[in-house]
Amino acid sequence: MAEYLAPGVFLEEVDLKPPAIEAVSTSTTGMVGHAVRGPVVGPPVLVTNMLQFRQRFGGPLPVSAGVAGEMFYAAQGFFANGGRRLYVMRAAGNNASETEFETEGGLITRLAPGADAAVGGTTARLVSTLGMRDATSLGFSFVEDGVTYNSSAMTIDGGGVDSATGDVTLTAAIDITPVGPTAYPAASAWVATDFSGLDADGVPQTGARPTSLTLVASEPGAWGDDIQITTRRVVAARGVADAFVGVPAADDTRIRLLSAAGFYVNAWVQIDRGPDEDKMLRRVTAVNGNIVTLEGPAVVSITPVAPATETVLTVHEFALTASYDGVVETYDALTLEDVPGKYVVDEINQRSALLRVDTGALPAENNPLFFPTGDDGLTLRPTTAGADDAPDAAEMRGTDGGPGARTGLRAMEEIEDISILVAPGWGDISVQAAMIEQCERMMYRVALLDPEVTGSAIPSISDIQAQRLRFDTKYAAVYYPRIVIRDAGDQPRAIGPSGHMAGLCARVDNERGVFKSPGNEVLRGLIDIEVIVTRGEHEILNPAPNNINVIRDFRPEGRGIRIYGARCITSLADWKYLSVRRLFIAIERSLELGTQWAVLEPNGPRLWDRIVGSVDAFLTQQWRTGALLGVEKDDAFYVRCGTSTMTQHNIDNGELVMEVGIAPVKPAEFVIIRISQTPSGSFASEA
Repeated sequence: MAEYLAPGVFLEEVDLKPPAIEAVSTSTTGMVGHAVRGPVVGPPVLVTNMLQFRQRFGGPLPVSAGVAGEMFYAAQGFFANGGRRLYVMRAAGNNASETEFETEGGLITRLAPGADAAVGGTTARLVSTLGMRDATSLGFSFVEDGVTYNSSAMTIDGGGVDSATGDVTLTAAIDITPVGPTAYPAASAWVATDFSGLDADGVPQTGARPTSLTLVASEPGAWGDDIQITTRRVVAARGVADAFVGVPAADDTRIRLLSAAGFYVNAWVQIDRGPDEDKMLRRVTAVNGNIVTLEGPAVVSITPVAPATETVLTVHEFALTASYDGVVETYDALTLEDVPGKYVVDEINQRSALLRVDTGALPAENNPLFFPTGDDGLTLRPTTAGADDAPDAAEMRGTDGGPGARTGLRAMEEIEDISILVAPGWGDISVQAAMIEQCERMMYRVALLDPEVTGSAIPSISDIQAQRLRFDTKYAAVYYPRIVIRDAGDQPRAIGPSGHMAGLCARVDNERGVFKSPGNEVLRGLIDIEVIVTRGEHEILNPAPNNINVIRDFRPEGRGIRIYGARCITSLADWKYLSVRRLFIAIERSLELGTQWAVLEPNGPRLWDRIVGSVDAFLTQQWRTGALLGVEKDDAFYVRCGTSTMTQHNIDNGELVMEVGIAPVKPAEFVIIRISQTPSGSFASEA
């Protein structure tokens, strides 16, 4: 209670009205199935349109994937029918594996963009001249129409390295025997040296190319083979040496630059005194203004050697670009050193949706000669192909590895907002039983079930009846027959209707309300149904004990293909309608979330009045929208809380007991019109 210790005017904000209860979403769907790519360990991924689905989970699977490969088309149907929020979890077999890119270092560089190397010429402009000096041996390789042509080894001429422009002058003309043109575009040529590491003075040495990073596709599957990865070396900063700072000379590891902009701790720099001098690589250990401190040993001299007129220090990094199916990721400034914002392990593993760095296979050194380089100076090729493996029923059911580590259907338990659960194409009894068990345990979701397919046989009426009789639950509905869509090859393909039905439920919820049954509505995104169900057959499938929701063909009447049933597969008459089940889910979930404020409040008449007022206002709104039956509000619902609903024992044990009764509207499943023939004027009323 507030204290008032001195005279004055005190303002207090008081909430006199009952706290409002907000209606929860009832159309968020969870979908589990086989996909080209995507995470196989939770949490599920939220997608809100088909473009996002394709970017994260890839395109359609081939027909050979069978019913396990229907998820792409089910997601397509979900959004086509009005769905907006879809949580997706990919299931994969145990034999699915990731694509690997085992890279090498050394120095392989491309011709600079726009620079052609003419046969007979002695000058080439390179993307990088790292470590090159006079007399460095180079090997030129060219590709024309997929054929590689290699020149003999060439040598850089005296004074033949211009680090500023990237131009190198050779002791002999470029001489290969062309089959096609006499000039080769930059995209088709690269240059290789045999640098492999540094000596004690930081000078690049010749030898076999060293092992660099191992990059792995972010998720298992053959999709990773199509990831395009390119790397290039980047000069991130350039500084001209001014003078040594160290005293005595033997401690010359500190150099003042005219500008140290872009230099940072753990950067690798090349010291270039001129084309005829060894290029030294050093790691920066400190930056203080324009003074950079280098890791030992001491730098003997920073005096430029003619024809150079200045000694230049350049910071070396590398860039990496990965692309797949329209998704492009670019990392412009990477290092092998643990530099915040630049460390390749952190940048790739924390940001990339396509790749990860294998931290168990990092290079032995962090200097630029260990930067990952493709064999052509640009493109990294897969060294181990990825493998696809369709999930079985156990992998669809999933395992519980704890938060963020659940798989399959179990991963859907992490998203409480999900109110509809589907597993496209899966009619397996254990998978559908797992879906129903989850819905019953979590209370606030329903499962939409597809017909089971055995081999290539089309599910018959007796098959769907037998499938329905496996279960008795008010938390699931089954649909028959399967629908026919056009696949990626523009061919007809039969799939389960659950994804389309989930989208239709979302559309009805958003346009009318959850109390409107998802029936007598046109299904979008299909071209046909697998079998035609007649009226007589429908009269068998619709009533108890079947309660099977039939998709009917009304095209001869001009009404399209419609879902013509809205029942749950339950023996309880009060819960046979799907709209009633979902309305109760919506109201129960809203009340649970909207009354959390009452927990640990003083359990007395003031609290009872406030919570009753809060619930009453919410249910009144539901009644006004048409969700509850009754001409008057008192006919639609009641709310009780007080001494009539709880005893002193309840109060002493911290229990507040409130009773809520609602009269839900139910669908007019059978519209009966009585008509008779009467004598003329026999029912006319007298004036």
